[in-house]
Amino acid sequence: MKGLKYIVLPMICWGIASCGHQKNKETEALVETQGSTQTEPFNLAKIAVGQNINEILKSAGATAKEAVRSNEVTLIGNEKLAFSSKELLHFNGIDLEGKTHKNTNKVILHFGKVDQEIGPLANEKEDELGMYQLDIYTEQEKTALLDNLNKTLQKPSFDTVHEGFESEVKDNEIIQTQNKLRQEVAIWRNKDMLYYYCETKIDNRPDEYRCNLFVFKNKEWKDLLKGSGYPDLDKISL
Repeated sequence: MKGLKYIVLPMICWGIASCGHQKNKETEALVETQGSTQTEPFNLAKIAVGQNINEILKSAGATAKEAVRSNEVTLIGNEKLAFSSKELLHFNGIDLEGKTHKNTNKVILHFGKVDQEIGPLANEKEDELGMYQLDIYTEQEKTALLDNLNKTLQKPSFDTVHEGFESEVKDNEIIQTQNKLRQEVAIWRNKDMLYYYCETKIDNRPDEYRCNLFVFKNKEWKDLLKGSGYPDLDKISL
């Protein structure tokens, strides 16, 4: 994937950052569901925004008790479950299970959990999937995922490469480091679904390598990612 290269001095945001209308879940949501034997192989690419979280877990033969801890946050009115098991890390026939000595590949399911007193704040509905994201830290699985996206979704509606230097904050000041940073971004639209891909590499910091795929359709998720520092969200019109 090729795109226009230009120099930037970005602030790195690992994961989705919290803002005024978001909340960080210290513990994983506990959805009451029971696993069942799969009648056909689970395919993460086939689940749909708006689908019931219990149905998704049932189709994967998984339960909420198998969820792993995640530092990601989600929107108010939503909760999340993160999984690193091979049962859920299947995408169009690709096994995305993998780990480095520091990080483990995972899928995070964001779903509605409406406060009964406040009511829905945006488009969330009880137990309905609002967005799912993939956090991939291994090169082989990243390459397989990107190749599959290019094959199944064809040419992205937008793609580019940002090159610059890593920045860090010290004493409330932005300090530029000598570590080169490269971010590759691609955006696909398939009917009413948006696929936002961002791969980040930093020289001299191989442990910080990662790629993310976010799949959603409503504006509040776009705003969440934009507020978290992910680039080029203005290229998406909703």
